[in-house]
Amino acid sequence: MVALDKPSTVLVVESYDDLREALAALLVLEGYTVLSVPSSTQALDVLSRLQDIPSLVLLSLMLRNPEDQRFLTRLRNLGLTTRLPVLALTADPDLQAAPPGTVCLLGKPVRTEVLLAAVDRYRTRH
Repeated sequence: MVALDKPSTVLVVESYDDLREALAALLVLEGYTVLSVPSSTQALDVLSRLQDIPSLVLLSLMLRNPEDQRFLTRLRNLGLTTRLPVLALTADPDLQAAPPGTVCLLGKPVRTEVLLAAVDRYRTRH
């Protein structure tokens, strides 16, 4: 288990229920507090109601999904991208580089140790 300096909250945004639940369970086992939603629209709603922003957003991203693009644009417009890192996961073969507003892009399927290392590396420690 990773020794966290402070409890960190990760917001998981994944449309596939089984994958979202598996990601959440994995992160909880590693000591993270996890919030999870099936869409980036719901993620914006959650973010607007939270008193403290999460340490990281783990976003399942599709290049052709306008909702995901609006989510990233909205975070940039709110000035959150400097304080709220977005780690993108994708199975989209057309997405080859981390889009603006994200700190990293990992391809699906992703190995557990690669995912956990990226979450630890990019999460904010506030």
